[in-house]
Amino acid sequence: MKLIDSSAWIEYYRKEGNKDFKAAISNAIQNNEAAVNGIIQLEILVFTKTKSEYNDILSDFSAFYNLELNNSVFLKASEIGFDLRRKGITIPASDLIIAASAMVTNCQLIHFDKHFTYIAEYYPLKLESWF
Repeated sequence: MKLIDSSAWIEYYRKEGNKDFKAAISNAIQNNEAAVNGIIQLEILVFTKTKSEYNDILSDFSAFYNLELNNSVFLKASEIGFDLRRKGITIPASDLIIAASAMVTNCQLIHFDKHFTYIAEYYPLKLESWF
């Protein structure tokens, strides 16, 4: 399974987005490997421009695996954030939750965000990076 971060969805939905990247996302979708979670869904839906676009993306996301954000995810996110802060690295809470969600469910994380690369330097976060 592949957890697709909001940074990746933004690139995927851009008309001028990277074609190879779009193909990788399309491949995950076609192979029934695409996953999202509530944070990713929220980050994308709040920035849609019209109700029609909102509904279209919500419909798209309903076809993917939706990873539950339970207490174990939040505890893992807290641990990562705590440890990285002691190393002088501050990661936004939303990215900590997304990374923890991928780790707890053993998913590969597809992203366009350097914060995940920082996390993967210290934690076993499987990444597919596109920046």
